[in-house]
Amino acid sequence: MQLLTEFEIQYLSPIHAYYPTWPGEERWLQLYETNEGTQIVLTKGLSDGDEYLYEIYLESNDIITPEDFSNSWQANLVYEAGRIVPQVPDFKDRLAINTYLSLQVEMEGAPEEWSLNSLDGNIGLFIGLSSEAFKGSNFRPLNIKLMRPAELLYAVENDNAGRLKLAELYVKQGNSTISNLERESVI
Repeated sequence: MQLLTEFEIQYLSPIHAYYPTWPGEERWLQLYETNEGTQIVLTKGLSDGDEYLYEIYLESNDIITPEDFSNSWQANLVYEAGRIVPQVPDFKDRLAINTYLSLQVEMEGAPEEWSLNSLDGNIGLFIGLSSEAFKGSNFRPLNIKLMRPAELLYAVENDNAGRLKLAELYVKQGNSTISNLERESVI
């Protein structure tokens, strides 16, 4: 993978004033190009290399230019997940028990076909599909996959069994860790 650009979530910026401190004490979003022609948006600083070993990433084949990176939908989703996940009590235990988790975030201006009318957040993210992209890393990569509204509803209504079924369907669909705006729903 090759680093294309990065964006610091600055402590003193009024835009990021309520953003949580990460265990690793740095707060960056990075954009990488993979050897497979996809791009990865990755947190840097969420993992402390000791107790909290997670970094969040989204892989996409919807190409982002370095100039548009900080305003891309991919960076916005990783930013929102990076704001929420560190605040989840017992996150490590929840992930160990459930294997997969889902997360709802609020995103203004989301395309209607990707947006669910819900007070809990209009965009769904599926957490936990695995990839070989970070083999040998000193952190556990947490893939977030953009969910279609029907998939999110299925996960909410069917709890852990629903998420297990969705993971199976994502793998069957192919490119399970990749998010793009053209992907058909598996439900």
